[in-house]
Amino acid sequence: MKEDTRFAGAARSGQYVEQEDAPVEVPAAKANAAGAPALEQETKLTRAGAEESPAADTGVKPGALALYNTDELEIMKPASKGSRGFWNKATGGLLSLSPARKELEARALVNNQEQFEALIRQSTWTRGVGVLIANKKGNAGKTPTCLSLAAILASVRGGSVAAVEFTDDKGQLAYRAEGDPALGVGELARDLKNVTTQSQLRGYTVTQTSFSSVIGSTSRSRPPLTGQDVTGVSHLIDDYFTMRLMDTGNQYSSSAFTGALTVTDVLVIPTMNSMDSVFDALELLEFLEQQEGKSALLARTAIIVRLSDGRPEFKASRIANFFLEKGITEKQIFAVPYDEHIAERGELSLKKLTEPTRQAFTAIAAAVVAQANQSITEETLKGNKS
Repeated sequence: MKEDTRFAGAARSGQYVEQEDAPVEVPAAKANAAGAPALEQETKLTRAGAEESPAADTGVKPGALALYNTDELEIMKPASKGSRGFWNKATGGLLSLSPARKELEARALVNNQEQFEALIRQSTWTRGVGVLIANKKGNAGKTPTCLSLAAILASVRGGSVAAVEFTDDKGQLAYRAEGDPALGVGELARDLKNVTTQSQLRGYTVTQTSFSSVIGSTSRSRPPLTGQDVTGVSHLIDDYFTMRLMDTGNQYSSSAFTGALTVTDVLVIPTMNSMDSVFDALELLEFLEQQEGKSALLARTAIIVRLSDGRPEFKASRIANFFLEKGITEKQIFAVPYDEHIAERGELSLKKLTEPTRQAFTAIAAAVVAQANQSITEETLKGNKS
């Protein structure tokens, strides 16, 4: 049995979106006769956090605490917030009241984010890492997922992350990114043999405020990319960047997509919370399983990202069940909350994403890095045996 190198709960970005179950209500503190706040109602803290609802039976327990690593926090410190924190301070430490639920959840969220960022920042490899963003359905969130993940990875790692457009024909990556490219992926594929330095390669990129680099398409039309174009550009990018995120098209049988699969270590499948988008994601998993070998492995280890665009949606539990039936585990399924900046379908900037959205993509980025660590380690071990 392979060791799971991920943090426990690393795939729990669902805490950043609304739950199907009603939230646990904690009565507001009342002031006592002396004007000091009363202690918050004592709440039994459990891993589940609330009674499980049959309607949301996906194996993920409802309630906020089920989604935080409360058991992995450092030594529990006394409360510093709310009425409990007030009494701890007012008595000069004579009282040492434990944190209330709200403060406990806030601490756990901070703790998780710090762990995620540490994993992202400290992971290293001896070659470039390829991350494929794919779903046949148009408007499934591929491009915003690609740009947002690249932004988080670059901002935490200090750069050396490239997002590249490997759609057959001209796509939307450059349009959704910051800046206007003078040269793009079409020109890079054309000039591949003449690009021999990082400075030359930079001429085909647009640097984002997150310090990620985007290689999209210019306003000019370009020839369709071939599998050879994709692998050649990928190998060049890997010479100068640590991570390469690939925004792909809608045709799995195309030469470009086939080429992208050969240079992929981690597969990310974005989907809207709609059945047409979900079914196309499931179709991709089936397609890859039929290919066997590396493609089948990518399907088994795929990371599923559920996004919301504000339209009516299917229940999260039903969507999760479809993927669970395909062998995807709960740790591989993430949720990103509705974000108006993404829904605008215009230029994306990391600083304009809401805090819950950034937190969700940080959790996803950590899962991507953890899977890359596992995949490359297994590849190295296999190479040493042969």
